[in-house]
Amino acid sequence: MGKHAGAPAVEALSNLRRAQLLAGGGLLALTFVESLLVDDEAIIHAANNWLALARELDGGPKRLIALMLAESKEDWIAEDHLAFEDAAVTFQSELEVLRGTLTDTAGLIDEVGATFRNFGWAVFAFSVTLLATAISAAVLTLTPAGAQARLFIRALMQAADKILAAWGKALTGYLGGVAVLMGYLWRKEIQLKHVEPTGNVAIDFKQATIDVNRAPTFTKPGPPGTPSPTAGFDWLAPKRDVPLPYGQ
Repeated sequence: MGKHAGAPAVEALSNLRRAQLLAGGGLLALTFVESLLVDDEAIIHAANNWLALARELDGGPKRLIALMLAESKEDWIAEDHLAFEDAAVTFQSELEVLRGTLTDTAGLIDEVGATFRNFGWAVFAFSVTLLATAISAAVLTLTPAGAQARLFIRALMQAADKILAAWGKALTGYLGGVAVLMGYLWRKEIQLKHVEPTGNVAIDFKQATIDVNRAPTFTKPGPPGTPSPTAGFDWLAPKRDVPLPYGQ
């Protein structure tokens, strides 16, 4: 049984073990079913966490991107602003895709939690009926109809075993389908983890260097008293209101 499983699951297993004890065995699917009785509340809590992540991407990032776009219109030259605007719009659209994926994932996990809860209650109701029937049949074994009662108990446990196994198989089949859907939702992220540039596009980071000679702002300052690396460097972005050089 899963850690911290709910009360119905605990009672269901207790009832099934008692019924098995009265019958002298016969529930081969009990261990299988026990592994499927998990804490559905924890699963639903996890779904709420995923949904909370999706909501965090709804308001704050949108306002921040809108503010950055407004600021860039004031101080950036046209080309830089257009490039930044294109990058910001692309980034925001990807955030929306991610938010949708998080929301869908939360919905799937919530459905899984509800399914486990329904499974636990179904097994509990079945165990109550099975135990009551097994107790009644066990009492009959003390009567002249004891032989028939023992045959009934054996048939009852065999039928119960088949039912529990079928339920467990159906639940695992459902979980397999959910796993496929989850993989489909996150296929892009999963695929990117397996992308590695090879051949002509391979990157040799040991030989990769950055030429800072044409980027004075990234050049190490010289000794005191020497001109700064940015001397004579014309800024293009962000825009600065500076007078033109003398004679121009």
